[in-house]
Amino acid sequence: MIPLNEMVETFFGELPEVGKPCVLVRIAGCNLACDYCDTSDNEIVREWLSAKDLADRILATERKNVMITGGEPLLCARTAELIDMLLNSDHSVVLETNGSIPLSCVPDGTIKSVDIKTPSSGHAGCFLESNLNYIRPTDTVKFVVGNRQDFDWSIAEIERLDLIGCAEIVFSPVWGKLEPAALAEWILKTKMPIRLSIQIHKIIGIK
Repeated sequence: MIPLNEMVETFFGELPEVGKPCVLVRIAGCNLACDYCDTSDNEIVREWLSAKDLADRILATERKNVMITGGEPLLCARTAELIDMLLNSDHSVVLETNGSIPLSCVPDGTIKSVDIKTPSSGHAGCFLESNLNYIRPTDTVKFVVGNRQDFDWSIAEIERLDLIGCAEIVFSPVWGKLEPAALAEWILKTKMPIRLSIQIHKIIGIK
């Protein structure tokens, strides 16, 4: 069974599909407790559903784009089954994951947005480097940056892990802690192919 925290029709607020209408499916539970977490109620289970029942509910919305997030959705063993059902129904699925859980179970065709946690999260070093074997150029590797220390650490990790060309690299400012303009200026000075992502769902005031 899948512990559902919420399901809502909204927009992709971040890369890679930013601005597209979608169904957001938030699966309850997380193995981390990031200092800047903006979904602290993700532990609340509002319903337990089978993968099929949840897939049927998503299909009923007639939306073809789905974001599966958390919490950490890969803590639930049935998440991969749900994704497989959606892909087989001609849906596009973006999976948001914190990078600390193996990606080996994620079905081919899933668009993955994988975090590498920075020092201000309190979980730097939790990224499983073996997950690089399952990250493709169509996927996104995201660094959430709260300060200059986070930024410099992230640049060093990009170089150490040789991430350029492995996936789309995205930096996102911690909401309310780092001005996007400052982060943009730092990115430009690196000359690296890093994309800036700002959470548009927060700007327009929706989930």
